[in-house]
Amino acid sequence: MKDPYIYQNSECLINKADIRDKDKLDEYENRMTNLALISLIKNSFKVYTSHDVFKIHLFLFENVYDWAGKPRNMDIYKDEPIINNMSVEYTTYKKIIEEMNNIDHEYFNRDCRILKKEDFIHLFTRLITDIWKVHPFREGNTRTVSIFAYLFLKQYGYDFNAELISHHAKYFRNALVMASLGQYAEYQYLQNILIDAVSNKADLDKKESYDRIKDYHIDQYKYAYHKAK
Repeated sequence: MKDPYIYQNSECLINKADIRDKDKLDEYENRMTNLALISLIKNSFKVYTSHDVFKIHLFLFENVYDWAGKPRNMDIYKDEPIINNMSVEYTTYKKIIEEMNNIDHEYFNRDCRILKKEDFIHLFTRLITDIWKVHPFREGNTRTVSIFAYLFLKQYGYDFNAELISHHAKYFRNALVMASLGQYAEYQYLQNILIDAVSNKADLDKKESYDRIKDYHIDQYKYAYHKAK
């Protein structure tokens, strides 16, 4: 299938700056999203439903991509080394909104404020996993979910060490993969780093906590675009 998000005869995403070199686009994207993130936090953005990820994605990427904040219009996959180059089964693009509505029904109809901290983190781990597994966007899903996590926790009175997540972004993403395997899901890796982020006790330079998941060395991971299914 031809990928409508990619320049013809290229591996580079079509972007507003018309950058055709992937490394330069990555650099530009990081610069623009970091600036947008500062503004987002200053504006005290509030999270009310899972659908707020669309607003967050728009805020982060609106100066980079025309499709910022819009659900993808194609099915995608990505070979994940941590699961023997298989892909997480993301939600089909036709059911993205339906699945986000299901997530709202599951998680946003309960009073999380009455939960003990352990129960809250347990529930929260599954909430962000379910949103990430939908993978509503062509790219930028993990960044959007991590910002959603920061804002959501802040609203419920929890400190959140966003620097820890950023410092160990590869671990965080692969932990999301492990939590998104349906009946074979392993949530403990994601839950552990979230507990550390909330407790704010983790040492950023203490790599041994986040240098591997099972036998997979996190340093081996290299980011790549998703592919058209």
